[in-house]
Amino acid sequence: MEREAASRRDLFGIAIVAALVALALAFGAQRGRRTLAVVARTADVTALSGTAALYTLSPTAGRLEVVARDERSRLDVEMSLVVDGVERPLAMRRGDVHVKDKSTLVGEFPIELGDERATGTLELRMDPVTDLLTATLGVAHEAGSSDHTYALRFSLAPEGRTVYVPGVGEIGDVANMQARSVVLDDEIHPFALLSGQGPLSITEVEPDTNQPGARPRLVVSARTETAPERARGAAAGKPARLDIAILVGGSSQALWGRLYQLSRVKVAKVTGVVTGTRERAHVIALDEDGHPRIRALVDPDGRFTIDAPTIARQWFAALEAVHTSAPVRFVPGTPWDLKLDVSAGGELHVKVTDGDTGQPLVARLIVKGIEGTIDPSFGPDYRASGAGPLMDILEGEVKTPLPAGKYRVAATKGIEWSIDSQIVEIASGHTKAIELSPRHVVPTPGMIGCDLHVHARPSFDSPVTPEDRVLSLVSAGVDFAVPTEHNMVGDYGPPLEVLRLGKHLAHVPGVEVTTYNPRFGHFGVFPYTVGAAVPPYKGTTVNAVIAAARRSDPSRVVQVNHPRMAQNIGHFNIVNFDPKSARAPGIAAFDTIEVYNGYELSKRELTERVMEDWFSLLNFGKRMAATGSSDSHRIQYQWAGYPRTYALVDSRAAGDTGAPIDTKEVVAALKKGRSFVSSGPILELELSDGGRVARPGEELPRGVPLGGKLRVRAAPWIDVTSVEVIAGIQPSPGTPSSATVSLFKSPVVSRPTDMAKGAGTLGELEARTLRFESELAVRPPENARWVIAIVRGERLMDDALPFMPIQPLAFTNPIYLK
Repeated sequence: MEREAASRRDLFGIAIVAALVALALAFGAQRGRRTLAVVARTADVTALSGTAALYTLSPTAGRLEVVARDERSRLDVEMSLVVDGVERPLAMRRGDVHVKDKSTLVGEFPIELGDERATGTLELRMDPVTDLLTATLGVAHEAGSSDHTYALRFSLAPEGRTVYVPGVGEIGDVANMQARSVVLDDEIHPFALLSGQGPLSITEVEPDTNQPGARPRLVVSARTETAPERARGAAAGKPARLDIAILVGGSSQALWGRLYQLSRVKVAKVTGVVTGTRERAHVIALDEDGHPRIRALVDPDGRFTIDAPTIARQWFAALEAVHTSAPVRFVPGTPWDLKLDVSAGGELHVKVTDGDTGQPLVARLIVKGIEGTIDPSFGPDYRASGAGPLMDILEGEVKTPLPAGKYRVAATKGIEWSIDSQIVEIASGHTKAIELSPRHVVPTPGMIGCDLHVHARPSFDSPVTPEDRVLSLVSAGVDFAVPTEHNMVGDYGPPLEVLRLGKHLAHVPGVEVTTYNPRFGHFGVFPYTVGAAVPPYKGTTVNAVIAAARRSDPSRVVQVNHPRMAQNIGHFNIVNFDPKSARAPGIAAFDTIEVYNGYELSKRELTERVMEDWFSLLNFGKRMAATGSSDSHRIQYQWAGYPRTYALVDSRAAGDTGAPIDTKEVVAALKKGRSFVSSGPILELELSDGGRVARPGEELPRGVPLGGKLRVRAAPWIDVTSVEVIAGIQPSPGTPSSATVSLFKSPVVSRPTDMAKGAGTLGELEARTLRFESELAVRPPENARWVIAIVRGERLMDDALPFMPIQPLAFTNPIYLK
């Protein structure tokens, strides 16, 4: 009987559970028909569900998952709090999160600041009408606490999506960008990130390399606030807060109107059709200044309807290759269709030869639209055969289709060569043939132009093939290169053989030691043995990295790469290197410091800061040579060979006598500092004490008058405006540790940009590249330790080289005073 009663109780319990489940399902179905946001919570997962998207928060992981309602697009966002520049996961206990209302979640969590405390409040609020989710972070300080800075940060993987920044356009390499919004478009459901408080910081960072299949991540940060700013806001009754919002678009076209409305930009409707192709084209709109404002995929039948900002006045359609329609001026709100035709245009045939030998030249071709013609796109930003409007030409000749229009076509071979250019008009159905002939106008005997830090596959953050990387280096006129792949030995031998470019580029294998767990920086090591185990990079120390790098070959160069790079990458930042004391673990043991890095070309002040660090080390007696390298990961942006380091060797080792470049001599010169660094000018410095002549990396007596020579050359398209010779001062009480004194300074007359190959004999052209030459008579102070020369130019180089907003800079390594 007892068994029968128990059985009946079990059956009754099962029936009750089944009834509850059925009731829950029916209730859920009924709720699913409503447009209001619904909060669902299980364990440590909380969700906000809307009409177009589902937002799921995992509190303990600090992760936000965004999924379109049809489940065709998703985005995983890792949220973090940045305190005083140090990133912390925005993770909370399950009990920290509560439901405020049907569309809002709130989580509170403590923030430890040494002996101080603060409270963080994260609010996730979804607009039930638009499905816009706004993440807002507030921080409450204890009274009397010291100043701290805070920022809200989102980290996510683009996963093959197009990254588009309104006002800038499609971005291939998004380091250190400021913008009000950024769009990630998979051409199904685009996602937009934006802020109502001002520009977001947008950058691309490396993943932890111990994760299988790891990819670079897009990092978006809200503005940084300080404690005093928050206090003023609280006093006014309006506490200052940090926010980032996420918007999910129903389609590639539908996103734009809502995005601009949220940014308080006036919009109007544009409807139209793209003809001349069966492929699905993109419609692109520019403002009056040529800044891209919209990029949207048309419908399968070629039609489009977009709520566009009224400032978008220039419209064209583009296919994946080079075909674009002619640009059309069209005002949003005009009550008729915008028609864009992408029918085939004509063809451009270009031969590039050495202007003096007549031989085919490996060079970079630049095709820029003028007088209203849109720049062509020959391919993605990582392909040497076509990256945006650029092509690296292997055999000195190329034929390519181009839309009808007017273009400036130019050929460049790097900073030692003139640029040759012509204006051409392409007509539909016709071929235009031209020949361009740059000339090697800057003589560089005994100088080897080196790029010592450059990336391709298999580096996880570079899609460039080794063959394309080699071609990009040769087209930039680089003589010697080091493939520095992340925690893998790079070797240019096979691609050089495949492309038959072995006579054009010397190299030694190398590796970039990329540390993590803990991260304390990136370090270049070369030459390295192909197939050998790389120095330790996980769970190690800086001294262990240096010891392992030198263990089997003491002649190797061990270099600090980009020592002040942001995002917890630069070694000097991570170890809190203080130039006032020049003390930090392991720093004195490095051979070289990458003072000039390609990621910092557009902001000279970043390089000047690292120069101050270097000056301090030199003043304290630490002899470490400066280098400059491109750190290039792409083709279209951040070109290989800019900047570069010139090693100073004898004529035989330089290959001037016809023999191959002696790579051992080049490495030895770089390690000793017998070199100078440049993004344009070519610099020669000699000093003498009467009987002894010294160049960079060599020594002269201290405290005596010095004579010498200073000579500066530059190609016709490179600006030079000043030269200076400075000496570093041994530290003493009351003087900055990086103190220098100017021994000689002179302005240089700037010249207009010249993009012609140059008329006259080669000797006459070489003479015209001489921008400054002077005998020197200087007397460094008694406490001076070293002397260098610095050359600067003011005009940006992007009037000749697109996407390269560089102010020319060159500086020598020290002549030491002992």
